Amino acid sequence: MGDSEQGSRLPDGLAAADGLGMTRRTMLRRSVGGAAALAGSSWLLAACGSSSSSTSSAKSNPALPISTKKRPITLPIFSDNKPIASGHSPEKGPLIIYDWAFYLSPAVVKSFEQKYGVTAQVTTFATIDEAINKVASGAITPDVWVPDAEHIYEFVRSKLIQPINHSYVPNLDTVIPAAGDPWYDKGARYTSPNFINTNGIGWRNDLIKIDPASMSNPWDVFWNAPTSTPMGMLNDTASDPIGMSLIRNGNDLESVTYADITAAAHELSLLNHVKWQYTSYQPLATGVEKLVYAFNGDFAVIGSYLPKSVPLSAVSYYFPTDGRGVIINDCWVIPKSAKHPVLGHLFMNHFLEMQSAIDNFRDVGYQTMLTDLTIDKLKAAKVAKPQEIEMAFSPPAFQNDGIPIPTWNTQQRAWIEQAFAQLTA
Repeated sequence: MGDSEQGSRLPDGLAAADGLGMTRRTMLRRSVGGAAALAGSSWLLAACGSSSSSTSSAKSNPALPISTKKRPITLPIFSDNKPIASGHSPEKGPLIIYDWAFYLSPAVVKSFEQKYGVTAQVTTFATIDEAINKVASGAITPDVWVPDAEHIYEFVRSKLIQPINHSYVPNLDTVIPAAGDPWYDKGARYTSPNFINTNGIGWRNDLIKIDPASMSNPWDVFWNAPTSTPMGMLNDTASDPIGMSLIRNGNDLESVTYADITAAAHELSLLNHVKWQYTSYQPLATGVEKLVYAFNGDFAVIGSYLPKSVPLSAVSYYFPTDGRGVIINDCWVIPKSAKHPVLGHLFMNHFLEMQSAIDNFRDVGYQTMLTDLTIDKLKAAKVAKPQEIEMAFSPPAFQNDGIPIPTWNTQQRAWIEQAFAQLTA
């Protein structure tokens, strides 16, 4: 077992408020390194309450998640929580945006303000628990918010978020099918897409000689590496490493038992010299780590951390071409308590403009899920170095074939978080 960092998505020494008006790319150049985030499930009872249908499902078949890629869910719309009516003019604002720190381009916010003649306030959070607790308690009343897909079901059951009216978000027609009709919210009743991520294999090819593309099971690379190899392992949530280990063991995350989770965690415990972390760009670039399980977005900015003597070509990133790996995406939602829901809808739509996608990739390093957003367009816009774009970009095959983290039932969530807590203790 390795070292574990407890913290947030924020780099060391930076508070959430420091991110206002600063791009992630700029922030990364200034910061020392990334701290990790491990979001627990303590908010479930405090913020949303337990879901009777989720509990019932877990008792009847605890191996079945609430929803998966092959078993999508259509979320209910309640009589006391319906979408806003069509045809309303935008409110005067201000628009309150609630997002992860450093994960939204200031240019996107500014262009929205100019387009609609309103001001927008970006408030940031460091962990998903913090965000949920503040929205549920009323400590903050955002008009639009970015949680993760894994929790949408509970938000709907607790009526923490409201359904969206698609007439205000026509750009939903421009997104990839996996985003416009997602497995966790069929018909996109409550969500619009934010970014897509692949969780893949990164390494310094000048320091370690591996070729995961040539392996029958590329995820074996972490277990086959020399025992002295310093490596980093993504721990944004407990599902990230556990999910990878499950897939390595042949599980497609459609049915996951306690024994499956225990075995996956045990396999991870066999790895040596592991640092549990949220970001990998800095330790991999400097050679402190030679091999990492990481977000693809880290590789859109990694060139800024390389020593001058090390070329960008010394860095490699791989995600299985057959899609046998974890893909994730977060999404925009509108809280039921939003004071400016029309503006919230319009911001969802603005986020899905092509120029917004280009601005976000340049400043944040992550990819908006637009059908027409291509590598060639990003290279033409010079949003990053060509190789950085190639490593960070998720082509249609990854988007369509990757394995998303399911909406776990309450029993599975408890198993996974308990297993991961023991693993990193």
